[in-house]
Amino acid sequence: MYLTLHPPPLNPLQVIDLISLKPFDMETISNSIRKTRRAIIVEECMKTGGIGASLSAVINESLFDELDHPVVRLSSQDVPTAYAYELEAATIVQPEDVAAAVQRVVGGKTPVAA
Repeated sequence: MYLTLHPPPLNPLQVIDLISLKPFDMETISNSIRKTRRAIIVEECMKTGGIGASLSAVINESLFDELDHPVVRLSSQDVPTAYAYELEAATIVQPEDVAAAVQRVVGGKTPVAA
């Protein structure tokens, strides 16, 4: 499943919610990268050894020439996750982190879906 956002005058942005992690849905991922020329991977796993690292490697190995920007990975910090909400929130990816990454990768203002 994916969602396409059109923030003029930039390329369309697509959000892909991967249903299967093994195997990756490379057809959907490839089509999206060929259309947008960018990839931001967001996961709640730790950055070291997470599924995002594997996906990033596959994208770089098979779609490197299609990318106009390095793959960006947003993951939890490599620390044990605390039970206290405030501490947990400080270690996992937050919506504002995703918005800032989109702004860095596509430039300009971050689009907001209504």
